[in-house]
Amino acid sequence: MMMSADKRALLEKGSVGALFLKYAIPSLVTVMFFGFQSLVDGVLVGNYLGPDALGGVNIILPLFSFIIVLALVLGVGSQTLVSLGLGENNEKKSQDAMTTGFWATIAVSLVASLVLLLFDAPLVRLLGADERLLPYALGYLEGLMPFVLLITLCFYSDAMLKSMGYPKLSMLIMSSVVVLNIVLSLYFVAVLEWGTFGAGIATGIAFALGFFVTGVITFDPRRRLSMLKGRFNVSLLGHAFYNGSSEGMSELAAAVSILVINLTVIKMLGAEGVAAFTAINYISFMGILLFLGISNGLIPVLSYNYGARSYGRVKQLFWFVAVVNTAIGVVIFIILQCHSVPVIQLFFDKNSVSGVATLEIAVKGMAIVSFVFLMNGLNILIISFFTALGDARSSIIVSVLRGAVFLVAAVAFLPLVAGVDGIWMAIPVAEFLALCVALWLFYVTKRKLLGEERQTK
Repeated sequence: MMMSADKRALLEKGSVGALFLKYAIPSLVTVMFFGFQSLVDGVLVGNYLGPDALGGVNIILPLFSFIIVLALVLGVGSQTLVSLGLGENNEKKSQDAMTTGFWATIAVSLVASLVLLLFDAPLVRLLGADERLLPYALGYLEGLMPFVLLITLCFYSDAMLKSMGYPKLSMLIMSSVVVLNIVLSLYFVAVLEWGTFGAGIATGIAFALGFFVTGVITFDPRRRLSMLKGRFNVSLLGHAFYNGSSEGMSELAAAVSILVINLTVIKMLGAEGVAAFTAINYISFMGILLFLGISNGLIPVLSYNYGARSYGRVKQLFWFVAVVNTAIGVVIFIILQCHSVPVIQLFFDKNSVSGVATLEIAVKGMAIVSFVFLMNGLNILIISFFTALGDARSSIIVSVLRGAVFLVAAVAFLPLVAGVDGIWMAIPVAEFLALCVALWLFYVTKRKLLGEERQTK
C-alpha cells in the first residue's frame, strides 16, 4: 500500500480534533518559529544597526517574497496534487507530481537568481530605496542571493515531506532551521559586525542546510514516493501552477502591499516612516502566521478527503478551523490594542532621537492596523480551503483583491481624506472588502459540495 492503514484510518475516520493536532499543530509550530526568527532579525537589525537598516531590510521584503512565491506556487500546487492522488489511490499521479514540481522549482529559481544578480541595484531603487536605505537593502540582498535556489528547494522539499505524511518531522526540521538562522544572525550581526549582509547570509545558510536534511527522506529511492522516481509531466505542471498559484498570489499580494505602503510612507513620512512600518509589519506577520500555519497545515487533509469524496468531513474540518481562527484573531486584536507599546519598543533604541520618533509613528499605526486580525483569519482559511479543493480561481480572486486591488485603491484614496492615518486604515479596509467577496464565493462552493454529497449517497 502507498499509505499505511493507520494513516488512512486517521484521515478518513479520525476525529476532527485528532486531525487538527496531527496536521495543524506541527504546521503552526513551524511557521511560528519562522515568525520568531523574523522578529529576532528585526530586533537585531533595529537595535544594532539602527532604523535605517531596519527600513532597508523592509525594502527587500517584496523581492524575498517573490522568491517565496516561486516555492509556494510549485510546493503547494504539487502538494495538493500529491494529496489528491493519495486520496484517489493513484500512485503514479502522486509520484509524477512530486518530480515535476522539483524540476520546475530548479528552473524558475535559477532564472530568478540570474535576474537578481544582473539587476540588483536597479531593482532595489525601483522598490523605493533612497540613498539612506540603499546600502542596507543591497547588503541584505547580497547575503541572500547565492542561496535562492536552495531556499526555494527547502520550502518545496518541506511541502513534499508533509504530503508524504510526516508533519511532525517537518515541524522538527524547519524549527531547527529557524533556530540555526537566529544563532547565525546573532553571530554575524552582533559579533562579526557584518551588518545587513550578515542577516541575509544567515538566512541563506540555515535554509540550505534545511533542504539537505529534508532531502534525506524526500530523495530516498527506497520509499514509495521519492523526488526523482517520477516523470516530468507538462500537464501536471500546469495543474500544479494552477492549484499553487492561489497561495503564490497570497504571498505576491503581500509583497505588493508592502511595496505600495513603503512608497507611500516614504513620500509622507520619510525613512522613519518606513522603519515604523517595518516594525508594524513584523508584528502583524507573527499574527498572520498563526492563521497560515493552521489553515495551510490542513490542506493535505482537506485535499485527501475531497479526493476520497468525503465531502461531509471537508465541511466539518472547515467550520472547526473557522471557529479557531476567529477566536485567535479576537485575542490578537485585544493584545495589540492594550499592549502594543512594549512590543514595538523592542525594535528601536529609545535613547536616540530617530528611535523615539519612529516609535511614536509605529504605535499610532499599530492601533489602527490591528483591526485587520478580526477578519484575516477567515480570509486565509477560505483561501486555503479553495486551494485544497483545487479551486485556484476562487482562491486567486480573494488573494488578488485582498492584497493588491482593494489595498492599492485604499492606499490611493484614504490618505487624501485621513492623512497619514489613511495609510494604516487601508489595510483593514482592504481586508474587510476581500472578506465580503470570500464569503460569497465560499457560499457558492458550499452549495456545490452539498450537491456532490447528495450524489454520492
